[in-house]
Amino acid sequence: MKLKGVNPIAQHIEKAVLGLTVLIFLAVISMQFVTSPNNVKAGSREVAPDQIYNELASTASALQSQISDSSPSLPEVQPVALLDRYNNAFASSNDNETKLPVALGEGFDITQALDITGFDPKGHSNVIANIEPLQVPETSTPIAASSWGTLDPYAVIEVPEYANFVPAAQPFDMPTVSIEASFSGATLRDVLEGNDGYPGVPRLFWVSTGMAVMGLEVQRQELQADGSWGSTQPITTPPGTPLPTGAVTKDDGLVRLNEIIASAQDASHQVMQPSYPPTIAGPAWIPPSELLDDNQGLTETQRLQRQLTRLTAELDQLNNAGNRPQPSGRTSGGRSGKNPSTRDPGGTPPRTSRDRNKERIDFVEDQIDKIKDELEALGIEADTDAAGATDILNQDALQLWAHDIGVKPGATYRYRTRVVLNNPYFRKGPYLDETDDAQQALTVEPFSRGDWSSWSDPVAVGAKEFFFVTEATQPISGADLPQAKVELYSMYYGYYRRSSMNIEPGQPLAANLRVSGDFVLFDTGALEADEAAEYIEKLNNDDADTDTPAGISTAPDRLSINLNTFLVQIASDPVAALRADQQVSTLIFRLPDGTLIQRSPIEDRSTTLYEQAQSSSSQAARSSLRPTGQPARSPAADLFLPIEP
Repeated sequence: MKLKGVNPIAQHIEKAVLGLTVLIFLAVISMQFVTSPNNVKAGSREVAPDQIYNELASTASALQSQISDSSPSLPEVQPVALLDRYNNAFASSNDNETKLPVALGEGFDITQALDITGFDPKGHSNVIANIEPLQVPETSTPIAASSWGTLDPYAVIEVPEYANFVPAAQPFDMPTVSIEASFSGATLRDVLEGNDGYPGVPRLFWVSTGMAVMGLEVQRQELQADGSWGSTQPITTPPGTPLPTGAVTKDDGLVRLNEIIASAQDASHQVMQPSYPPTIAGPAWIPPSELLDDNQGLTETQRLQRQLTRLTAELDQLNNAGNRPQPSGRTSGGRSGKNPSTRDPGGTPPRTSRDRNKERIDFVEDQIDKIKDELEALGIEADTDAAGATDILNQDALQLWAHDIGVKPGATYRYRTRVVLNNPYFRKGPYLDETDDAQQALTVEPFSRGDWSSWSDPVAVGAKEFFFVTEATQPISGADLPQAKVELYSMYYGYYRRSSMNIEPGQPLAANLRVSGDFVLFDTGALEADEAAEYIEKLNNDDADTDTPAGISTAPDRLSINLNTFLVQIASDPVAALRADQQVSTLIFRLPDGTLIQRSPIEDRSTTLYEQAQSSSSQAARSSLRPTGQPARSPAADLFLPIEP
């Protein structure tokens, strides 16, 4: 039945709504199968819900592999020029002050804490007034001792400059003089702090970096033929000696000086007590104070502490030397360059310089322990610093020494010393009165030097060859000629070799003698230092199965001595005979240059040189070669290389 008065839309609206609902339902159902509306985003990907755990497991596995990677790829590090940034900021700075709107708290008077007088925190000139130069304390009067030794030929390979101080051919016998002085760090502290009447140095200038010994400067004078002293000259130190004074100039900045101060403090033992050149023959080196037994004024505690200081310094050098890389094999001289450690895998491996270095370390450590025990028995706590750094301001007497390798055989010298410290005023001009030239002059030089000490006693350097008259006799019959007994000495492989002869007027001082001992010469281009050292050790141990390797030859066992000097006359000295209550003869010799000299047995036998020559000759009979290959450069030398222009 047709409804009257009802709109068609109204008649069918429920059918339309039902149809639309059915369509939407079908669309939603279709989307679940056709699209992926429920996917989850995992990193840069979208995955279905049932795959999320697999995706997370894969990501976790990748992270785990990165964590366990022993050689991960590292980002490239960009260099940062901090010094340039600092200099640019310093150059572009101005006097504009930046102030906080509100104070952060009460102010702190830093001038009182650092004991600074005359400081104006708001000013920019005349900041600190009445500054006095640093009064560096003098060193003690130095002690000097001469010695001969045979330079390790492998030292010339490592440091070619040594060739200027040794003969052209082996053995490389060379004379040296070692100079020792002491310096009071406690007095320096008094100078800095203004004690005992010293003006003092404001702590602002030195407390942050501290003070360091930058070197011991030594000068010498040579005794002339007329008895006067020649001109004053600097000594020649061994190449490879740590020299902080050569690493900074007045044109360098404060940053450079602070770097050198820190290095000098860390390597203080090597700076203050540089090592002696490496020798393979001759007496082992000891400080002049011990060599000359100049310990009469020391207590037993001071003597032991001095030895302990020297041994700890040596231990520090040995430890540093043990960390140096070993040289690679050469291939010159027709050798294959094979490593000696690869020889004969079934035999005993050869001992290397590291092995010998370790043995020496063990020996030095044993000596240190013994001295510590002796000090503890005296109720003294041992003061050691094997790490190399020394707080100089807490030391009453610092031992300083230097080695002079530029001496002439047969000459006599005297020495004086002064210590060099870092200048606490260097580059601190803005803190001083900028209008006072004298104040600004204190800031120019990077180093402060003390006054020169008194001159040492004369020290005679043994000649390469010399002679002594030990006896002289007058003839009983007028037909006989007077005779004299003369001892000739020649330096060979670190010791004096002696020959005695009876001579008459007109005869020359010449002799041939046999040199006892196993001495060899080294071809450093054909043989490694470790191989040579291994052979020397076997030789010293009387190993009958020792084969002489290629590169080693036997040194001549005959030594010729010819002084080109003639005995002219032997005369009696009645005046001297009355004084000595015995027969006294005067001998006249003609030297190679034609000069006539007088000698007498009594005077010759009483000289220090004769005593030293006799002692050296006696030691020569018991001597043997030491192993080659010890370091020829101090480990600290590279810390103080001059800056290239």
